[in-house]
Amino acid sequence: MSVTREQPRANDVHFVISPNRSLSWRGNQLFFAGMVVISFGIAGFFAAQGLWMMLPFAGLEMLLLGIALYRCCLRSGWREVVSIDEREVRIAVGRSTPERACTFQRCWARVILDKAAIKGYPSRLFIRSHGLQVEIGACLVDEERHSLAVALRDTL
Repeated sequence: MSVTREQPRANDVHFVISPNRSLSWRGNQLFFAGMVVISFGIAGFFAAQGLWMMLPFAGLEMLLLGIALYRCCLRSGWREVVSIDEREVRIAVGRSTPERACTFQRCWARVILDKAAIKGYPSRLFIRSHGLQVEIGACLVDEERHSLAVALRDTL
C-alpha cells in the first residue's frame, strides 16, 4: 500500500492513499492473453488426443481468471486523497474522479486511531469532527496506518 505526501503550496498538504498495483491494466491484459494461449494450447493438445472435455473446462477456467483479474484491477484503481489547507480538511475517495467527498473545518478535525478490540484485527483510522467521522487508510497495514496518523496529527 502506498501513502504519498504532497505539498503543492506552502500551507496545503495532500496525502494520497492507494493500494499497491502489481500490474497495470495493460500488464494484466498481457498476462491474461498469455494464460489463455497456454491453457488453450494444452487443452487443444489433449483434445487432439481425444480428450475433448478439456476444452470447456479450460474455457471456464479462463473466464473465471478474467473476471478475477478485472475485479482486482477495478479495486486497485481507487484512491483516498486527504487535502489539508488553512481552513478545511477535505477527504475525497474515488478512482479517476472523486466518487464521494467530505469536508471538515480544520480547527475542529481530530485524527482518531482506534485499536482493535480483538488481538490480531487491524486498527482503524478516522478523521472526526462534530460527531461525524470518515474512515481512511483501510488498505494500509497497521504500521503504515500508525505513521499516517502521526503525520496527520502533526499537520493538523
